[in-house]
Amino acid sequence: MEWVEQGALVPDVVAAFGPALHALGAELDLVASGLDKRFVDAGHSLAHAYDIVEKLIASLDHVTNALDREAADRAIATMRGNADRLARLPVVQADRQRSLDIIQQATSTVQEEVLRVDRTLDFLQICGRNIKVAAAGAQGYSDFADAMIAKLDVSEREMHQISKEVAQLAETVPCVVEVNRVLASECAHLCPHVPDKLAADAIGLQNNQVDTADRADRIATVARDIRAKLSASHGAMQIGDITRQRLEHAAQTCRILDAALADPNIAPDPVAAAALQGQAMSLLAAQVADATQDFQHQSRLLATSFQSIGTQLAAMLSLSGEGAAERGSDAAFLEVLEQSVAEVDSVTARLRDADIRSTRLGAEASVTVERLGQRLTTIYRVTNDVQIMAWNTDLRSFRMGRAGDGLARIAAEIRGLVKTLESVSGSVATAFGRLNAAADAISSEPDGETSQGSTLEAALDAIRAGAQLTREGMSELDQNAVMIRDLVTEMIGAVECEAVFSDPLLDIIGRFEGWATRYAQTDAVLTEQASRVFDEINRTYTMSSERQVHGRIVPGPSGQDGPTEGTTDVVDCDGLF
Repeated sequence: MEWVEQGALVPDVVAAFGPALHALGAELDLVASGLDKRFVDAGHSLAHAYDIVEKLIASLDHVTNALDREAADRAIATMRGNADRLARLPVVQADRQRSLDIIQQATSTVQEEVLRVDRTLDFLQICGRNIKVAAAGAQGYSDFADAMIAKLDVSEREMHQISKEVAQLAETVPCVVEVNRVLASECAHLCPHVPDKLAADAIGLQNNQVDTADRADRIATVARDIRAKLSASHGAMQIGDITRQRLEHAAQTCRILDAALADPNIAPDPVAAAALQGQAMSLLAAQVADATQDFQHQSRLLATSFQSIGTQLAAMLSLSGEGAAERGSDAAFLEVLEQSVAEVDSVTARLRDADIRSTRLGAEASVTVERLGQRLTTIYRVTNDVQIMAWNTDLRSFRMGRAGDGLARIAAEIRGLVKTLESVSGSVATAFGRLNAAADAISSEPDGETSQGSTLEAALDAIRAGAQLTREGMSELDQNAVMIRDLVTEMIGAVECEAVFSDPLLDIIGRFEGWATRYAQTDAVLTEQASRVFDEINRTYTMSSERQVHGRIVPGPSGQDGPTEGTTDVVDCDGLF
């Protein structure tokens, strides 16, 4: 009677079971659908965030390489070279001025001595004509005097050309002297503070580049870590799909059970039905509980990972914020640098002009001295010829006796004039030597940026280009970091969903367990046909964890693990974060 009394409860329980089972299956499908949508959306956000991080890292690499290292070094070297050159400018200008003074003095000396040579040659011409008069037509003297005058004419022409070329050289010197004077005046106003500031700006630029590259590298390190975590999270996001499948399988189990209970071969009486229902409720409760536990564990790990990414993004934005402040100061620094370069470049432009003029003057002076040296050699030769003529006149006058006294006096006069000519020629040669040394000094290739073909403006262009690329790259960094932060916030909201999914699932589990407890009050045993229902349920599984749970709950062959080929299961993410 006891069993009958207990069995008497069965029809009432069985009658209430059908609608409840249908409702639980519908709720499982609803939870699975909502879970799937949420995690699919989160997966899209994750993929988008990963793409943005890739772009961000590329931008940071672009910032690191924004100012080509060689171009930057050349720009800094140009700035320092100009600073050093400006610092040396007072000494350079003083040396140049001394050379210009020497050229002026030497040309003045040559011009004065050329006048003396001209007068001396004029006196010698007079002496030549006097020889013809004093010889009174004596044989040989007329030809001798004509030869002497002809050679003196050659000397006069050479001296006239020397005078002309020296005058042309002397005309160019004052222009260069004036340029040098103006440059020296500006140099007095600029040195030493402007070259010192330019050198300091070069050091500041170098430090700025190092700081910017270091900051970009630190941000890139954070970005790469974020990328690695997002990549790991991509696999961990499968928990959404895995849980959806397990819940759908549980809902399918409800439908299989409902169909089985309607089959009189499987549940021929309320007692057999109660045995099937009790076993099935225990299985469903266990399956949903295991799936819920895995989901809670993995979703919490995901949320923790995304929150750590959020912390890193905050650090990245903080670094970017520091960079923004420095970029503001960089803009001011660049503006000051442009002003300094404009001021210095104006001076260096005039310095280049002075170099060009001085070099041209030195080259012209060197060529002039070379030509004048050749002409002076002609004068030396003529002077020597005239000296020989004087001695010949002496010898001839000696043979003439008293009649040759006039010629002898003329010969003595010629020898005196020749000595004067030799003295003047020596003075001219000395002046030529000083002129040539000074010309060599100012025509030598100037050092610094002029010889290297690099200007401050070119250096500033390279600096501007690098600064522009840096600003663009860091601007993209701020935009991308904010976008990633917003996407990570969305993903955190997606995976932190216990109130949305875990709570309903726990309620479903509670109802499954309640039904299982109620049916456990009977002593019914599964029929062979009912056992085949669990075989069918077992074949719906796609994951090893489902079969393991099934094996714990359902005894016998249907509880044994089936083939696992092509199955998927939850990926343990404990080691990923």
